[in-house]
Amino acid sequence: MPAIIDDLDDVESLYSVDRDGLLRSAAMAGAQVRAVAEAQAEGVLEPLSTLRPRAVVIVTGGGTVGARASALVVAAFGGRIDVPLVVVPVLPGWIGPLDVVVVLGDDAGDPLLSDALARAARRRAEIVVLAPLEGPLAEAAGVGRRGAAEFVNLAPRLPIDPRFRFTGHVAGLSAVLTGLAAVRVAPRPEPLAELADRLDAEAAVGHPGQESVHNQAKLLAMRAAGHGLAWTGDTPAAAAAAAQAAAAFFEIGGVPAAVAEEARILAVLAGRGAPAPAESLFYDPEFDGPPARDPIRAFLVTLAARSWFAHRRIGDRAVDVVTEQVDDAGPPPANPSGGAEALADTPADLGAYLVIVVRAQLAAAYLALTGAE
Repeated sequence: MPAIIDDLDDVESLYSVDRDGLLRSAAMAGAQVRAVAEAQAEGVLEPLSTLRPRAVVIVTGGGTVGARASALVVAAFGGRIDVPLVVVPVLPGWIGPLDVVVVLGDDAGDPLLSDALARAARRRAEIVVLAPLEGPLAEAAGVGRRGAAEFVNLAPRLPIDPRFRFTGHVAGLSAVLTGLAAVRVAPRPEPLAELADRLDAEAAVGHPGQESVHNQAKLLAMRAAGHGLAWTGDTPAAAAAAAQAAAAFFEIGGVPAAVAEEARILAVLAGRGAPAPAESLFYDPEFDGPPARDPIRAFLVTLAARSWFAHRRIGDRAVDVVTEQVDDAGPPPANPSGGAEALADTPADLGAYLVIVVRAQLAAAYLALTGAE
């Protein structure tokens, strides 16, 4: 753990204490997506283009980052693609030649991933590797040996701290599902090259050189500092993004963070009474003394297009609404009734959720460097 600082706008000190490269790793989300886009352009996914598989089975082994990335992709694609999507830690026994098996993870030594690759190869399933091809996993694939298993190689091309690989996993899974050209996907996600630019733009806004007043990641870090965090989302995909944000604050920033259903969080906050004095417009520390800090701060992940509904549900409860846009309140929609269609996740929403994840990872890195808990 590096030495800590107490000023998020002290750029020189931020860089000097960031010996683990947390800020750089958090800012490489766009680069990870661009690496997948390059593999896509090279034709790596061409073997998938004519397939109409019985199922796409994503094996995550013991990895939690890959499991969370899979949850987001399945929530966004599940109702919009004409093939079943299955996420499991261990390869099922029913796998056969009609299935696509995606081996997804960060640990090349995970025996569950090696077993999945080896058994999928014996059963002649189509295999995609979205994990480091080294060590036991490379051995299971038979890399460098005669008779090696045939597979689509989407192994990470950039060395990234595993805590920050979520975006790369999402991009890889999105590329696999859109690479099944014979399978209907509607609407399709934004092209990966454009998504990479979008994530780079978010990282630029959250750059250490950007002052706190204009820096969304620093503002999020300041809102989270000194609290235990509760994260939620208003749809399955939003909840998956919220789970990754919570994990980032804990794994990177060392901040206690939990995930719960929106209704549960609102019910807990409703029973906690008025906000802490520091939240009051009339609070003055010289007269009122040190603020009584509420130990919990809640964050609700949603999209800007749904933020009006979120603010209506929250009412006067102390919940921060987090969207991909800076101004998330937005005007009332033309049809404010909402309904299932308004809450339906689609592949086109992936980019917005990844923007939120990148912001949360940068905020967690800032908290790690300031030592705030």
